[in-house]
Formats: sequence, C-alpha cells, structure tokens
Amino acid sequence: MNQATDDQSIYAVPLWRRLLAANRGRWLGMAVSLAFTCALLMPDPGPMPAMRFLAFDTYQTKFPRERKSADAVIVAIDEKSLARVGQWPWPRDVVAQLVTKIAARNPAAIGVDILFTEPDRLSPDRLAAEFRTRDPLVAGRLEKMQPFDAVLAAALARTPVVLGVAGVPEQSAGGYARTPAKLTGPDITLKRYAGELHSLPALDNAAAGRGLLNSSPDRGIVHRVELAAVAGTDPQPLFGLTIETLRVAAGEPLFTLVSGLQGLNAIALGDVRIPVQPDGSFWVHYSHHDPDRFISAVDVLDGTDDASKIEKSIVLVGVTGLGLVDRVATPLGKDMVGIEVHAQVLENIFERSMLARPAWMRILEAALFALIAAIVIFSVPRMPPKRSPVIPLACGALLAAGGLAGYLGTRVLFDPLTPIWGMNIVYGLMVSATLAAIDMERRDLAKRLAIEREAAARVAGELNAANRIQTRMLPDPAVVLANENRIEIFSHMRPAREVGGDLYDFFLLADDRIFLLAGDVAGKGLPAAMFMTVSKALAKSSTLRQASGLASLMTVINEEISRDNPEELFVTLIALIVDLESGEIEYCNAGHEPPLLVRGDGHIDVLDD
Repeated sequence: MNQATDDQSIYAVPLWRRLLAANRGRWLGMAVSLAFTCALLMPDPGPMPAMRFLAFDTYQTKFPRERKSADAVIVAIDEKSLARVGQWPWPRDVVAQLVTKIAARNPAAIGVDILFTEPDRLSPDRLAAEFRTRDPLVAGRLEKMQPFDAVLAAALARTPVVLGVAGVPEQSAGGYARTPAKLTGPDITLKRYAGELHSLPALDNAAAGRGLLNSSPDRGIVHRVELAAVAGTDPQPLFGLTIETLRVAAGEPLFTLVSGLQGLNAIALGDVRIPVQPDGSFWVHYSHHDPDRFISAVDVLDGTDDASKIEKSIVLVGVTGLGLVDRVATPLGKDMVGIEVHAQVLENIFERSMLARPAWMRILEAALFALIAAIVIFSVPRMPPKRSPVIPLACGALLAAGGLAGYLGTRVLFDPLTPIWGMNIVYGLMVSATLAAIDMERRDLAKRLAIEREAAARVAGELNAANRIQTRMLPDPAVVLANENRIEIFSHMRPAREVGGDLYDFFLLADDRIFLLAGDVAGKGLPAAMFMTVSKALAKSSTLRQASGLASLMTVINEEISRDNPEELFVTLIALIVDLESGEIEYCNAGHEPPLLVRGDGHIDVLDD
C-alpha cells in the first residue's frame, strides 16, 4: 500500500499542467493570440498604451524633427514683458496695441492663445463706477474714454486674428459661429465636449476666426493636439487654433473633412491635406525647443524686434511667463509651453513633415502579430528549447526595423513594441507548454520503465527458477553411479542464457549396461529449454520401454519428438550404450558433433562413421 502511494505521488501531474501541455500548448496559444489580436484592433491608444506610446516616443527621442521652417513665430508675453509692462492680465488697450503693432509688420495671420472671458477690470467704464462717489470729476473723465474691450475689439476687427476657444466638460450656451466644413465620405465621430468657453461676445465677433486650444494628453504627455472636435449642442465641428489661423492666412472659406470606413482620416485646406485620427486629433512631430521661435512682446511694443521675422509669417500670441501658464510634457522628455506645441504643428504642416497613423495600421499590426504568433505556436514545440529563442529574436528585430523604417521613410507611425510584447507572451506560453509536455512525457516514460523493470525482474526471477529446475533435472553421477566403480562420468552444462537447449542424460540399463545421451535443441533461451525438457523425458521413457537395439531406439525417439511439434523444432542427438563388463560401445549420431574416443595410450579416435 505504501509503495503504491509513493508511485502515485511521483507520477501525479496537476490538472493545470496537463491542460497546459495538451497538444503542447497549441490550443491555448491560439486562444491567447486571438484575444491579443482583438486587443490590437482597438482604437488608439488601445488596451496597452504604455507600449504603444513608448515606441512612438522612442522614435521622436532618437530621431527628432529638425526645424527648417520659420513661418510660425511666437510673440511671447514672457518674464521680460511682465517686468516692463506689469503683471498679467494687462489692460486690454495694451493688448490692442500689441495686436496693432504685430499687424503693422504684415503677418499672414495672428492666432491668440488667450481667452478674454471677463470684462477688463482696468477698463475706464469699470473704474468710473468705482470713482463716481469718491471723485465725480475723475469718474466723468473716465466715462468719456472708450472702454478697453471696445478698443481691443476694434483692433481685432482691423486684423486677421483668430481667438482661442476651449472645450470644457460643463455645458454652456451655444450659438457661437463655426467655420464651414464639407464632409466627403461616411459620417464621422469626433471628440465631444459638453460646452465651449469663448472670449467676450464683442471680442469673439470681431475676430476673423475661432480656434480650439485643447490638446489630448496621453498618460501625461502631449502626443496629439485636437484639430477638430465637437462642443456643446452644435453638431458642426470646431477646428484647432493652428489650422484655423492657417485658413485665415490662406483666405480659404472652409475645411474639407475626408473620411473613410474607419472614420475621419484627413482635414483638407485647399491643396494641403493634414492626416488626423478618427477622433480629430493630430500627431505632433516634435523638434527640440528653439528660442528662435520666440519674440518678446515688449520688444514688439517698443519696436526693437526684427520685423522681418513676423512679415508674412503666422504669429501666435500667448503668455509664457513663469507661473502664468502650464508647461506640458512632450515625447522629447522636456517640458514645453503649450503655445510652442501649436507652433510645432504649423511647422509640421509647412514642412510637410506630418506624422500619420492610418486606421489600417492597427489592422497591419494585428495581422503581423497573428502571423508571428502562428509561427511561434507551430514551430516552438518542434524545436529544441535552446534553439527556439531564434524565432522571437528574429521576428522582434524585423518588427522594430519595420517601425523605424516607417517613421524615418514615410512618417507613418507603426507600433512594433505591442506586437513584440504579445509575441513574447505567446512564446513564453509555448515554451512553458513544451517543457510541461516534455516533463509529462518523461514522467510517463519513467512510469513505463518502472513497469518494465518490474516485469523484467519478475521474468528474471522466473528464469532463475527455471535455471535451477533445469540444472537439477540433470543426473548426478554420485547418485546414479553410487555403487558402480567401473566407470566415471563427469558432466557440466552452462547455458548461453539463463536457460538453454543443451541436454544430457545417463542411467543404468539391464544386463550390466549404461545409457548415455547428449544433444542440442535448435535455438536458445526459454523455448529451447522447454523443448529440451520434453526431448529428454521422451528419450528416457522410450529407452526404458524399448528393448531392441540402439538403431530402432533412435527411430522411436525421433517419432516421439516429431509428434505434436507445431513449431517444427529439432534436436541433434548422440546416444551411446556401454557394456560395463566388456567395454563394448554402441553408439548412434543423429546430426550431432561426433564423439571423441581417447584411449589409454593417448590415441584419439573420432567416431564419425
């Protein structure tokens, strides 16, 4: 009982390992691959954004865009400007002066990354209300002055200016103007905001356009900015500050939205086609921070700036003073002011260096993963474990090379890391399943070997017993010739195996004679031993019954051995009858080696006749 229990504990395999090893893990590998393929088909950023963005960030970190275009200029309300003019927010008449002086330098258009959502607190009409009771004379003079919001609105009306709009999660009143857009293709689904935050109506209506300021941070890093989105209850899209400013500069009346089966894929402005994601976002192709993009606002106000940098360029106006604006993280690993990100979008468009990630790219990634997973599933179980890592290493290298080639060659974003990660999962699963199957096969082999050893031990014991029985069946000279001293017999038999087909026998006959028999059965092992035992018994019984001569005796023995012999075995025999009184020998050789007669003088006769 204890032995059986020990055997079961040695060869028992947990159910989960049997399931893992079933068909060497191929069914399980196919199930995991199918699930991972479906995950790869999900829209960006997908279920594993860390891998996908790590690949794209690595491209830009190692191979950033080189800035070649100077067509986007930032007029920054920076630390220098704040120290010269005063703290922010500035009076709106100062902002109007800034807009007017920028316009005097003949820019293509001006985009303002600032929201003027409340009336100017420093406007004369607001100050007049406060001085009316304390100093009516001052209040009267202030009331005669033009409100600063009106001053700014007039400056905006004279200039091709685009004001910023923010999409917000809170609902807001609608009715704001939208830039016309034409859709070519199936309906699209853009990112939606519950409401939108505009500047004061007087300012908003005076502007030549309104542009969305929102970006789409992914895990805290701005990879994309929104070039089109829906806000509030109006189904017409709002367009990004960058491309709205570009539209105003180009004098185009509308945008064209190009869509396909996967949704929105491009925004066209004249002959410029801008690739976007189905949700309206645009992948920014970053270059490093460049101070040459910036002009201090106070230099423009003082007229000390280089006017040629603004002429015919698109100017973006924003606050960059420390503590007044949020800095955003970029794939290059350095924080950057938000308005510089908008400038980089314009540079991408001017330089035709725009990153694209078509919707079919997810299908390509899923298809390549499925192909590699199939190679892993059906090849790894057939290979030695030491050689199998060649498959994931080679496939991973090809995917990585393909992704880098797509980025450098065509600016297409291909994600190799997520398929590589999934491939490693499948590979690890297949290696584990293969090792589990090998372990189970080893256990089964050990179990069979144990059974065979037990059977072999049992057979060996039986053969040993047969050997003892066979040797003890042979006559003992000391017993047979106990009272006979006229003859000496020495015999020895050693089978080639545990038992054999050699035989001999001798016994006394009547008339003072002795019968001797030696033979060999065809074959070896247990069958020969069994046939030897039968032949020996038949020969002795026939000899004791037969009274005639040796010739007739051998004939009878031959007939007895031939009867009931389906395997048609045969025996070679030599039989001798020695007359103990006279020494006369009668012998018969039935196919055996001839006996040798050694005489007292040493002469040897071969009895071969």
